[in-house]
Amino acid sequence: MWNVTKNHADDDSAIIPPWAWANVLSLDSVAVGLVWLLVFTDEYCDRLPLWYEFAIIGLSIWLVYTADRLFDSIRLDTRRRHSIRHHFHHRYRKPLCLGWFLALSLDTALVVAFASEDQLRWGCAAIAIVVAYVASVQFPRNSARWLPKELQAGLVFAFGVSLNAWTAWTPQGTFSLPVSVGMAAILFTANCLTIAMLERDLDRIQAFDSWVLRAPGTVGVLPGALILHALIAAAWVAIDSIPPRIGFCLIASDAMLLVLAVVGSRSLTSGAVDGAGFVSTGQLVALADVALVIPPVVFWVARSVVESLSGNAVG
Repeated sequence: MWNVTKNHADDDSAIIPPWAWANVLSLDSVAVGLVWLLVFTDEYCDRLPLWYEFAIIGLSIWLVYTADRLFDSIRLDTRRRHSIRHHFHHRYRKPLCLGWFLALSLDTALVVAFASEDQLRWGCAAIAIVVAYVASVQFPRNSARWLPKELQAGLVFAFGVSLNAWTAWTPQGTFSLPVSVGMAAILFTANCLTIAMLERDLDRIQAFDSWVLRAPGTVGVLPGALILHALIAAAWVAIDSIPPRIGFCLIASDAMLLVLAVVGSRSLTSGAVDGAGFVSTGQLVALADVALVIPPVVFWVARSVVESLSGNAVG
């Protein structure tokens, strides 16, 4: 990982590797949100997200992640090792704050101008949940938080990317959507846990809270939990409780996160925190979100190709 040490914590010449920019700017999280918005909207609304829906969800995700990192940067001890994204948000917090308020203004304008009544209703619920999440993570009343922040993040993220689907769902209908969102929430939580595992030493040094530090045994349980989640997803698909395309995205993402979790665990065990081997811990952190982006994209491209070939054959 690109770790900032005491010797060069305030060095402007520190170079950000090309692979780290998406993570530093929170664009990897935005990408995850947009592809899963596409998955849920296509499946449960039988359409693609509209341009303003992409914009609103993308901006909202960026606002939440940037705000969380800006709050973290305030408490950052630059004399000790820390991650590149925290270093970036600490050094450029003023322009980032300005960009945050501009993005908030644009996001609000898009919501007011284009959101439907149902979207506004579910959107207000999402805003309340997000505010509660940020407040819980950044301003805990005590150290014994009843719900780990990684689980909170997974639940909030899954609800946010499925907002369009919720507007088309009725309690009298199928429970496929709640099941799919619940399974996605567990996957997103596993993603957060994988990152927390990879960054546990930095979190310990900076006194940042994480599920992995509270329960060190989580590291050993994570691979098995990912396998179990994939098996449960397959079972849900087999009994028609979740759609096959969502099942594929869940299972494929589980498989990719499993590889990262195993490789990362071995890297940390061997003490190769700064990545002397073929891949650094920082690159593994960047790949954690990529693991959630690739399966939906692969499925979408494959389906588009098949539909195109089928159309040409019929024609």
